[in-house]
Amino acid sequence: MILDFNQLRCFVAVAEELHFGRAAARLFMTQPPLSRQIQLLEHALGVKLFERTSRTVRLTTAGHVFLTDAMRLLSMAEQAATSAQRASKGETGRVTIGFVPGAGVDLVPRLVAAAQKALPDIDVVLKEMVSVAQHEALAANMIDLGFVRPLPARHALESLTVCREPLLVALPTDHPLAARNHIKLDDMHGVPFVMWTPSGGKYFYGLITGLFSASGVMPNYIQHLDLSHTILALVRAGLGVSIMPTSSSLIRFENVVFRPLWRNDVFAETNMTWRSDLRNPAVETFRHFAAEHFAKKIRT
Repeated sequence: MILDFNQLRCFVAVAEELHFGRAAARLFMTQPPLSRQIQLLEHALGVKLFERTSRTVRLTTAGHVFLTDAMRLLSMAEQAATSAQRASKGETGRVTIGFVPGAGVDLVPRLVAAAQKALPDIDVVLKEMVSVAQHEALAANMIDLGFVRPLPARHALESLTVCREPLLVALPTDHPLAARNHIKLDDMHGVPFVMWTPSGGKYFYGLITGLFSASGVMPNYIQHLDLSHTILALVRAGLGVSIMPTSSSLIRFENVVFRPLWRNDVFAETNMTWRSDLRNPAVETFRHFAAEHFAKKIRT
């Protein structure tokens, strides 16, 4: 049986007013069509919903029971319509966000915390992955937004730079260079160095090798790794030094200190990236919120 929601609204109005004339006025209709809708509903249900006399209108036992369910159905229908309208405006929905480990230290957590207050009905799902993997995930629609390091992409993606941070030298606390306030380029020659990989850590690999390539200074690369947490763990163990973005200094590793790079014109950038054919209203809403969130941080 398919219930007619207009008939349900007519039934609820009469059940609450217990008067056909007042119920008809409430529904902006005349009494005969209202009576006809109630008759059709009773016929469809196969039960009598009202006891009617020339003076009174009363709900039957079946009418009392049906009233509760009818009101629930009308409420659910109204909620469904509202939800659909809000979803079309991007006020509700789900956004899946990829982020590089460095962005997971401070940038992404602060964004998500702000979004929970401003966009409470948009669910955020987080996926930690390196930049190259995010590009592939965006192309496959596995994530909606990515927070990546600037790298060439094989697919049609749009980007906005949301963060620029200086590079720092990470050292074990007992390393001879840790006693210095400033590290010189020549200090790095032959030093055991925990390096990023040219695949998963491609951005920092290119940035760091570029620092050394034209100078003749060459560290001793002892390990190549993808993730900042693992690199810092090896530095803490005393296996070597490394060069990290400033956000990595927020990861509290004992026995690790950070010193300024010998250059102050080299920065690590983080981009917010998305597909150029983005059509999800919730993602659009979140993206615009994120852009304004980061713009405020830059202004302040």
